[in-house]
Amino acid sequence: MAFIGDETAGRAPANLEWMEQRMSKRRPFKQTTSLKERLAKEAAQLRKQAQCTPPGVERVLLVRKARRAERASHMIEWLASAPKPQDRLK
Repeated sequence: MAFIGDETAGRAPANLEWMEQRMSKRRPFKQTTSLKERLAKEAAQLRKQAQCTPPGVERVLLVRKARRAERASHMIEWLASAPKPQDRLK
């Protein structure tokens, strides 16, 4: 009789030490602009690119991407303005 997961029962466990070493070697990266600014810049770039694209599927997709980036930027602004739970208790 076989059970779910039996096919991997004989394999050695993942080498976690190797994974931890690799993760510790990552270089930290600090963003110089906020996510909101980067999204707004991307939206503007996509709209500009869409204007230069002839009407069709590609243009529609570019406009959709621009709208998504704008919506994400607005969501970030909305979330940042939400009251903190500790502020509600006061």
